[in-house]
Amino acid sequence: MAEGFFEGIYQVDARAAGEPVRLPIFYRDARSFTAVFAANWLKLRRMLPDWRYFPAQAAPGVGAVAFTAFEYHDTDIRPYNEFSISILLNSPWLAPVPGYNLLRQYFLHSFEAYIYHLPVTTEVALRGGIDFYNYPKFIAGINFTDTADEVTCELTHEGRLICRLISKKIPATRSYEARFFCRLWQDRQPQGAEFKVNVREGADRWLPSTVRLELGDHPIARNFRSVLLSTRPLLHLYWPSIQCCLYGPERLSMPLAYYCLKQAGILGEPESGPKPSAVVENRNW
Repeated sequence: MAEGFFEGIYQVDARAAGEPVRLPIFYRDARSFTAVFAANWLKLRRMLPDWRYFPAQAAPGVGAVAFTAFEYHDTDIRPYNEFSISILLNSPWLAPVPGYNLLRQYFLHSFEAYIYHLPVTTEVALRGGIDFYNYPKFIAGINFTDTADEVTCELTHEGRLICRLISKKIPATRSYEARFFCRLWQDRQPQGAEFKVNVREGADRWLPSTVRLELGDHPIARNFRSVLLSTRPLLHLYWPSIQCCLYGPERLSMPLAYYCLKQAGILGEPESGPKPSAVVENRNW
């Protein structure tokens, strides 16, 4: 499956943070691990910016939040780390039945998620994500540490702990392709991007004891401490070897199309500074 994962995908040149990039972005070597937690469905509903985004339900009144740590070793925008906090949504292609919709997404390896926070460690990853997609990114400390049995990702911001996600290094014998349809909010309308993952080595655990979350004292941690119903995870995805492709953005509004053409040099010289964005203003942590 690893052979030819990027075959047939045409890339174009662009710029982000004054640096050349290629779109779609290829991630040739990376690892990640995810923990999904039960959450208050009504609170999740109020956190979403548009009524068309409908939180999935693990059970009636119980939504789901995913915490995912990414360590990208080889990409088109150089190595960097990333941490995603997302609200899992109903798939519009499946019956909106509590439990069923979410479970079918799992078996199809095709997930709908509203990306609520997406801190990164480099400026080019920050500007590329905000300017082209309006991903809710900010610069943070995202540090991985390994022992023989565990991997830990610690997420900090301005010297304050947001969370630690600790995963057991369980046997990763599965391989498959997964798709994440990332739902966003740009120019006051829905935006989206497909993130395709080639899981070269993977393992899944339901109601696991193999991953745990420690929340800190940062406002983001306090917010999600009030949203999560339990810190006992529903699902653990441990993927020590992956490849990825970030497509999109799906909606090319006139301002975004103009900006993309400008960055490609088709409409004069690329802009030297970042495109204005309200992404950092629409979060009350």
